[in-house]
Amino acid sequence: MFKNHIKIAFRFFKKNRLFTVINVLGLTIGIAAFLLITQYVSFERSYDKFQPGIEDVYRTTLSTNFESEAFETSATNHPALGPAMKADFPEVESYARMVDRKVLGGSAILSYKTPSGELIKSNINDFDLYFAEAALLEVFDIPLVYGNRETALKEPQTVILSESTAYRFFGNEEPVGKQLSINSDGSKVMVTGVFKDLPQNTHLNFDILVSFTSLNPEYFNSTWVWPEFYNYIKLKSGTDPKTVNAKFPAFVQKYLSDIMHQYGFQAKFNLQPVSDIHLKSKLAKEMSVNSSEGTLTFLMIVAAFVIAIALINFINLSTAKSMERAREVGLKKVVGAQRGILVSQFLWESLIINFVAVLLAILLVGILMDPFNQLVGLEVLSLATWGKSGVWLTILAILLVGGLLAGLYPAFVLSDFRPVQVLNGKFHQSGKGTSLRKALVVTQFAVSIALISGTFIVYNQFSFMQNQELGFKADQNLVINAPMDVVDSIALQKIKVFKGEIERRPKINSATLTSEIPGKPFIMTTTVRKKEDEAIDGSTGSVMEIDEDFLKTYGVDVIAGRNLVKEDMGNYYFRDDSGSDPNVYHVLINRASAKALGFATPEAAINQKIVFKYGPVDRTGEVIGVLEDYHQRSLESDYDKIIFIYPTFYFGEYITVNMSGENVGATLADVEAQFNMLFPRDPFNYFFLDEYFNMQYQADLKFGTICLLFSILAIFIAALGLFGLGSHMAMQKTKEISVRKVMGATVGQALAIIPKKLLGLVLLSGAIALPIIYIITKKWLENYAFKIQMSIWMFLVPLLIVMVVAALSIISQSLRTALINPAESLRNE
Repeated sequence: MFKNHIKIAFRFFKKNRLFTVINVLGLTIGIAAFLLITQYVSFERSYDKFQPGIEDVYRTTLSTNFESEAFETSATNHPALGPAMKADFPEVESYARMVDRKVLGGSAILSYKTPSGELIKSNINDFDLYFAEAALLEVFDIPLVYGNRETALKEPQTVILSESTAYRFFGNEEPVGKQLSINSDGSKVMVTGVFKDLPQNTHLNFDILVSFTSLNPEYFNSTWVWPEFYNYIKLKSGTDPKTVNAKFPAFVQKYLSDIMHQYGFQAKFNLQPVSDIHLKSKLAKEMSVNSSEGTLTFLMIVAAFVIAIALINFINLSTAKSMERAREVGLKKVVGAQRGILVSQFLWESLIINFVAVLLAILLVGILMDPFNQLVGLEVLSLATWGKSGVWLTILAILLVGGLLAGLYPAFVLSDFRPVQVLNGKFHQSGKGTSLRKALVVTQFAVSIALISGTFIVYNQFSFMQNQELGFKADQNLVINAPMDVVDSIALQKIKVFKGEIERRPKINSATLTSEIPGKPFIMTTTVRKKEDEAIDGSTGSVMEIDEDFLKTYGVDVIAGRNLVKEDMGNYYFRDDSGSDPNVYHVLINRASAKALGFATPEAAINQKIVFKYGPVDRTGEVIGVLEDYHQRSLESDYDKIIFIYPTFYFGEYITVNMSGENVGATLADVEAQFNMLFPRDPFNYFFLDEYFNMQYQADLKFGTICLLFSILAIFIAALGLFGLGSHMAMQKTKEISVRKVMGATVGQALAIIPKKLLGLVLLSGAIALPIIYIITKKWLENYAFKIQMSIWMFLVPLLIVMVVAALSIISQSLRTALINPAESLRNE
């Protein structure tokens, strides 16, 4: 019997080639798309979960607010937190602290002289470098390729490197025991270990770890005024984190009550599971760019929709073919075939089609491995993917769902025909079957319209963010890592010489030295208030160090007061007229800061005194100018509140050079030559600001591209099904159209019979899908501080696209049928 079923199935496939090709092609694309998306989602959900014991590791977050502000939560906390929790909470097994070297200020050049005398050097900005405790290696179970994990970060002035970083300096030499020089002042650090490059699916992001003991451990073990440190806590196995979280209010009062009272803010601590960080955390000062659970949920919905559309096609086309197979079923029943045999025959046909589609989908996924990895920017797929049991379980589930469940309804419909009726030519499809098919078509196109409309709005939002006025010049701004090899009393003077030399070039407009650049979130936050106000009336902000050419280079407007000038730097400290404060800064603030401080207008802020933290102590500043706001970060975030100062010491991290845009290559070579002449020991590292700023949108663009790609696939699969359904309907309507033509109907009138029915279903799909997608996208846009205004065309265009695709899918079949000679189709009537 099995052999007979297979033989009959292949006869049917051969006779109905178009039906078979459409089903196999639609299922293949749908299954391949589903596998690609599910593997990407699986990878995103695997972050940090590969580490043993990670279920007991938490990051302690800090939430703070002032009276006039909502709570803002940061991924970092105070440096004294870890030791205090270990002392006060018996549930804590161990802790580990990390701090970004940028928080501690300054930059440097790392170098190594090879045995052959070659000097290999790199700017520290080329690496993600953190000061970290030795316990970090135990908490996260980071194995060392070289060195002893227990002692590698114990001693001051020791470092461990990633494999790629170690190779960059030492090549194939043994790295442990070798020293890296810091600048040219004789300072050195010893390499005590090398760890494997961190996998892509971890939130940790570092190339170099410097021993925490290189800092001042005694100070950091007791300070509660510098919340810039990552604190990781490992709880004893079996501990409920809620137990620890319940103790935090009293803990905060014990250590922070005086500080909170002095500055008028509230603080809250919370244990955040490390395995939740990548998908459920979008806090200030995250170590790396995170994804979101909502994004993955949406992608899984897209994946489900794509494969559902393919299965709907299969069900629709199979039931539509029932009219053609009615006589076959009737004859088999007359000669004694039982219904169970007929059901099994049609299920085998379904299984064969789905099995072939699964095989082709696996082949297609294999072909698309590298392009898909490039699209998502991650190594989601590799040969190792096929060794995962979960992948094969997914494939088996698809085969069973597609082959059995999707085949059950057509099988039972086909096997239920009554022999007497069908052999007498009196068989008609039931209204129930026709209604189901219409419902499935409506579902297909509702999903397609929703996907296209949603993707359309997502792309418009991302395009808006990338093309919106940023408040500063991004184009033609070349950013160079500031020289750091020799930091002495004349370092700042040499920078001025460099600026003066390159500004003489006709293709260069200006240059500036800054501690930060747009596109890079501020590492440190500060408290700020009017001098006459109490600390409890303060706000938060960030400090940025600039020189007098910042405004000209970046094109930032002064809306009140004046710019900083060289004399402000020369008079870095000047006596306050009242004599009460000998250290007063000349500062600029931006409009957002002026508003947060309570000044009615920008002009009202001029000559007013403010107090802000610069490092761990309070400073007094006199506002000499207010700048227009500009976007330091992506438009997902609101304007940062910034205080601009001009210190006398060498502070630079970046030199920004504004070029004319003509003959950029030659200008860049000229700037490099001048840099190398003045700073021969510093590597010339550069990038263009517009490209750097837009890197913030990479995750968003990746999400939008994936949605667009699979939305196109969804509508393509739906169009395939509609093409097949239109072909079948055209065949069924052949005699009706012929009769109409005999009665005087034109080709145009005959042509409209088939499309108008299906296009009506598309309109119904739009009426269902568009209100739903409006509600969803409106809620999604609430995540952005700056967003597009949705308009009616954002919903009508996707509907028109689907209607055009649907029309094109069926018009050829309708036209062929409408042009048939009535005499040929009616000769047997």
